Amino acid sequence: MARTIKARLTLGLSFLFVIILLLSGVGAYFLYQLSRSSAATLQDNYRSVAYARAMSDALSDVREARRAGPAAEVVRAEAAFRRSLRAEQGNITEPGEQELADSLAASFGQYVAQAAAPAGLYQQVRGQVGRVATLNLRAIEQQSLRTRRIANRTIGTLGLLATLGILATVSFIFSFPDYLTRPVEELTAGIRRVAEGHYDQRLPVRAHDEFAPVAQAFNDMARRLEGYETADGTPRIDSSGPLDLVTSHLRPGSAPDAADDLARRRHLATQLQRQARQLQRTADELATGQAG
Repeated sequence: MARTIKARLTLGLSFLFVIILLLSGVGAYFLYQLSRSSAATLQDNYRSVAYARAMSDALSDVREARRAGPAAEVVRAEAAFRRSLRAEQGNITEPGEQELADSLAASFGQYVAQAAAPAGLYQQVRGQVGRVATLNLRAIEQQSLRTRRIANRTIGTLGLLATLGILATVSFIFSFPDYLTRPVEELTAGIRRVAEGHYDQRLPVRAHDEFAPVAQAFNDMARRLEGYETADGTPRIDSSGPLDLVTSHLRPGSAPDAADDLARRRHLATQLQRQARQLQRTADELATGQAG
């Protein structure tokens, strides 16, 4: 497959896209891990803590209503406790929380079943409510530590990937333009040397390269121009045109006409100057296009 300029640009932009995609993908993955590991679980734990606080308040209301309040207040306080207890039983998130909630329900049933419940049973129910809250608060703390560890690992991983990405991008910035414009620079330099009269200049012809035909055409042109000089440096002249190889030239010992020889030399000089100016203009145009 020929390495065209379009293909090289596509390759370079694809490399940058992969770097950006890698950083974005890793960042999104760790953010997803943070969100998944903390949001839902912490929300349930906070709810359990709120239910435990509501049960503690309702238990205190039951005790006060039993001492001095009417029976309706006792019933209202007991109903409030049971609502919070049912909510807690439907929001089990931690190991051992289900057993603790069932034990709390049994203890509260014993407490309300006795008209004059002993103080020890009241303290038992309150202690179980406190353990429900403590269990969920400890889970919140552990989840916070786990989230912090994930965050630290995320920062380290993203920092490492960002450093590697920056180094790769900087290397790409300095190397890719040279990789992209090297054939144009070689062609420009070759044209300038030919314009200066160095007809032995040749360009490397790389297989599967977009500029391979151009380099081959340049080498053919330089080879033909080089053929316009004899081995001893004497120009070969042909009246049919500057790019045709002369089939005959003066042999040693011949006596050329001086005027005819001078005219031929002037004609050759004019043709070479025209070719040199044309090559120079072409080189300048390529250099200008490359700079732009």
